[in-house]
Amino acid sequence: MDTFPATLLALAITAPILVGLILLAGRDLPRSFASGFAFGGFAIPAVLGPWLLVLWSNPTTAPQQFQSEGFWGFGFALNGLGAPLLAMTSLVGLAAGIKALTQEVEGRNTYLGLILFMLGGTLGVFGTNHLVGFYFFHEFALIPTFILTLFWGGEGRRPAAMQMAIYLTAGAMASLAGILIAIDASGVDYGVATFESVAHGLQNAKSIPAATGALVLFGLGTLASLFPFHSWAAPGYSAAPTPVSMLHAGALKKFGLYGIILLGLSSLDITGGSLGTWFLWFAVANVLLVGLICLAQRDLKQLLSWSSVAHMGPIFLGIWVCGVSGKADGLDAAAFLMVAHGLSCAALFLLANAVRARAGTYRLDELGGLAARTPILAALFVAATMASIGLPGFGNFWGEVGVFLALRAQPLWLQALVASTV
Repeated sequence: MDTFPATLLALAITAPILVGLILLAGRDLPRSFASGFAFGGFAIPAVLGPWLLVLWSNPTTAPQQFQSEGFWGFGFALNGLGAPLLAMTSLVGLAAGIKALTQEVEGRNTYLGLILFMLGGTLGVFGTNHLVGFYFFHEFALIPTFILTLFWGGEGRRPAAMQMAIYLTAGAMASLAGILIAIDASGVDYGVATFESVAHGLQNAKSIPAATGALVLFGLGTLASLFPFHSWAAPGYSAAPTPVSMLHAGALKKFGLYGIILLGLSSLDITGGSLGTWFLWFAVANVLLVGLICLAQRDLKQLLSWSSVAHMGPIFLGIWVCGVSGKADGLDAAAFLMVAHGLSCAALFLLANAVRARAGTYRLDELGGLAARTPILAALFVAATMASIGLPGFGNFWGEVGVFLALRAQPLWLQALVASTV
């Protein structure tokens, strides 16, 4: 069997990790060599990620051709949701990498190496079909996030990093418990526990522990900023270096959503019964309450950080309505919005940093008149903002409208609540 796509997938994931390892080991490497080497680590996935998406979309290419053994027994594989998310992550990673290469920081090689680790781990999340590997790669990406925020972050970085560590560790432990219980209930051996085999095993299982769905939903939901476990996100994104904010908010945050879809939605009935009711209300709270928090912000980066949290609400609603209705339109819209949000959110964090570089502040009341001095930056920022709020013609619009249309069979009050935020 042709394994060419599988080889490309393995290279896209491992290249930034190997380059990052070399930079961490060679902290005294010459600047020019380290910069060129790091750029290669960011560029390889940016070329291969979209290429893999094109290959995946080709009807003549079998999904099995995107599967390989990988490392440590964790199989690399792509599916219909992972392929666009991996392509999106690779592009966000290149933009974050270019930004990191232009920054003057202490311990530059270590800084670049950790960002490459973060990128490689995030790519691994969307490029593996093994449940334990899926969790491993997330932790592999998350640990550099704490370190980068703590040592290279901006104002408030220490409390923000500690808050992130507490929330995300608690969420990771809850989700790990849910994943392990699900694997055990499925009867599948841990060494071959793929999303597909566990889902099949759970469908045939005589009984599944009642708390399994709740652990998966609230554990992974914490990692994806599901209300009320969301308060770590905005301070963390605001305090983190710009490349880290771009990667974390734009790509790594999709880990929780990805896991909820592939495990919770497909096999654990997280949208049914009382658990589904909680899921619905928390998703609505993400849209409404966090949206009100956005209105109170007077700091540009804080505003973008809270806005990123609020945008999780429509995605959660798309997942919920898919589980309730049994139709894929809500899930398709949620998946589309995940990719669109990742691109627009990363662009806004990058442009916000450019605003601060020119104005010297993120304070909104001190940015008046900036557009007259920087018209190109202003035009780019307006375009990215319009994309983020779902202006017709941009990707976020199609995702949000798709979620709203998927809710048309739901109660009118729910449609009105969601429509009020558009």
